[in-house]
Amino acid sequence: MTIDRRSTRTDLIRLLRQRGGATLNDLQRATGLSRSALRQHLTVLERDGLIQEQLVRGKTGRPPIVYQLMPAGRGSPQGYATLLAAVLRAAGDQGQEQLNRIVEAAVAQIAAQHQDIVRIPEPEGRIRAALAVLLGDAEAGDVRRVGPDYEVILRTCPLDPAAMEFHELCDICKRLLAALMGGNVEQREWIAWGDPWCSLVLKIPHAGPAVASRPGLHPG
Repeated sequence: MTIDRRSTRTDLIRLLRQRGGATLNDLQRATGLSRSALRQHLTVLERDGLIQEQLVRGKTGRPPIVYQLMPAGRGSPQGYATLLAAVLRAAGDQGQEQLNRIVEAAVAQIAAQHQDIVRIPEPEGRIRAALAVLLGDAEAGDVRRVGPDYEVILRTCPLDPAAMEFHELCDICKRLLAALMGGNVEQREWIAWGDPWCSLVLKIPHAGPAVASRPGLHPG
């Protein structure tokens, strides 16, 4: 029997999200997996930057280790979309060239703050970590292998209200994903243009760190 390790790790992430954290014993009871198998999966998730360990100190005894999802940041994505639309509108009033410079600087700054993502060895782990930065949720999209590349399907997008007014926002997100992962991103379907979902094809290295070039606001 073939074990789908990727599906198991996805289930673990969902469990941790539902419970807000869990110990190894909690996860063993919930999944039926052995402790050694769980540790292997948790090690991969922690290495990929998707979960973290935290000691919960009590009054007595050895503090248990609780596994939690990495924090995705605070605030409402819808609120961010409203703010972002206002910023883009104000920058656009200064001219397209000024908007391009602002976008390039912002994308480069965000990529520099999360440069550890390009060092994640597994491509899917790199994609999940990038989605957590971009959309606040590592499980925001469906990820599947397509030949040597990966496809990400986003069925909903918290930035959609802003993207409906500023179609450039889709290109900004695409450029940011490419910068975060050290590869190339091609977008084939857009919710903002009336498609049922956003479809992105990611061409990223499968091993070792990558060097991300400085992104710009131009069609890829």
